Amino acid sequence: MNSDLAKEAMSDTSAADGAEEKLSVVDDTNTELTFEQPVERVACVVSFCIDVMAELGMEPVAISEGGVRTIATQEEFYGEKGQTFASIGGSFFEPNLEDLVNAKPDLVIGLKGVHDALREGLDGVAPIILVNPVHYSESLELIEAIGRITGKTAEAMAAAETFLAKLKEAKEMSPKNKKALIMFGSDVNFAVVTDSGLGGTVMKEIAVYPWKVNDPSEDPYGDGSIPYSLEKLLEENPDAIFVESYSFGPGTKPLSEQLADLPLWSELRAVKENKVIEVRSPIWGDGRGTRSLGILLDESMKFLYPELY
Repeated sequence: MNSDLAKEAMSDTSAADGAEEKLSVVDDTNTELTFEQPVERVACVVSFCIDVMAELGMEPVAISEGGVRTIATQEEFYGEKGQTFASIGGSFFEPNLEDLVNAKPDLVIGLKGVHDALREGLDGVAPIILVNPVHYSESLELIEAIGRITGKTAEAMAAAETFLAKLKEAKEMSPKNKKALIMFGSDVNFAVVTDSGLGGTVMKEIAVYPWKVNDPSEDPYGDGSIPYSLEKLLEENPDAIFVESYSFGPGTKPLSEQLADLPLWSELRAVKENKVIEVRSPIWGDGRGTRSLGILLDESMKFLYPELY
């Protein structure tokens, strides 16, 4: 979403015809949504929604299980209270429509490219905003847009300003002399977040971040992540590696432990110097909002430059 899409259109009419002011927003699918009054009841089927709700001082009326529930229960978000929110069953890719209807939301927030089909299923029930920020500036634009339609403009602006101040301070503190990498996966067939991926747009502000999308065919969805190999990692040989592990079954070992069984892994500088860390994937990989990105920034700075703390 660019600045033109993350906007609110306020339609003013004359007092003579008695029409009410309307709130509108355009989402990442270029769909305009209009509301007669500020949105109060929001259902979350994507973790970004949890991030925004927490930043705005709101609580979701229902959340999807799995990753969305996991980020809700993190201490920086809702903690134990996150376990009490009404559940939306089904999978991340196919949330249970009946549970969504029963939650009686004014709005559902989902992920573009995943939850698009919900728009038809929720017709007559609730509108859905589909989002997919791939740069931290887009996360800022989105929270400001959602803040306006929820009547939480001040809270949204405060969250954006807090993140930008944190980023500015980190950039000023950072010697930017360490080569960093964010990688993710569920097994040894991993991928890396490039400098055009959401986490990469933050990391490149405070570290050397050489990972790029050189062949667009490797990143067909334009989200700034591409499959990689240990051989290619050795060419750049990062100083520090942040690992986002995803598990799709019980007993799955963290990605870094799986990679440790491969000889080339032990040749990496970051591995030799014990500068590999498993991060909280629900926040680093899925959160996407200003609070998650702020946590990513704090944790990466302390790991890259412990001498500064």
